[in-house]
Amino acid sequence: MACPDTVTTKNLSGKLRLNKALSDDIDETLKLQGVGYIKRTAIANFTLTLEPTQFTDDDGVEHVNVKQTLSGGFKAPADSLLLNGQEVSKEDSLFGHLIAKSWRSKVEDLDIDFLKEGWSEDTLVDGLIAGIVKSDTAKSGRDWVINVVWGFVVLEGVRRFARRFRFTTKERSEPIDVKLYYDYVE
Repeated sequence: MACPDTVTTKNLSGKLRLNKALSDDIDETLKLQGVGYIKRTAIANFTLTLEPTQFTDDDGVEHVNVKQTLSGGFKAPADSLLLNGQEVSKEDSLFGHLIAKSWRSKVEDLDIDFLKEGWSEDTLVDGLIAGIVKSDTAKSGRDWVINVVWGFVVLEGVRRFARRFRFTTKERSEPIDVKLYYDYVE
């Protein structure tokens, strides 16, 4: 189902289910992030649903909290973003120790062309939710970086929530570019 026009990067809400048929495979990035075979297989066989809520606090900082559930009712790690551009350290049950920062970005301010392509008009006006997530190498022993953006696209005539990311690691000479598309459930 198409996302209603009222759901934007400034009013992210509802339930959004990953459309695996339209999305790129993420197994290689999960493997390079140190996710084991059994967990990767489970992720590949279940469907991810996002339930975002968004608000601005009294200090004017935007927050995006995302409850994530896998089909069958299995919980995936929740995500809490502060769109203030400041790095935060956190420990994720799937990826281990991370350093992340998030902010609102205009498409033209992005450095990576792959992340700039194909966004809806409202996303161009309102801006993308952008971020960098990287392994905390000193604590995790891993060395990878993800540049990620969230917004909306019109794909096959349907307005959809989309996440795009570029994954880089010293274990691989070329980056991995990934597009993920979500159906609006409610």
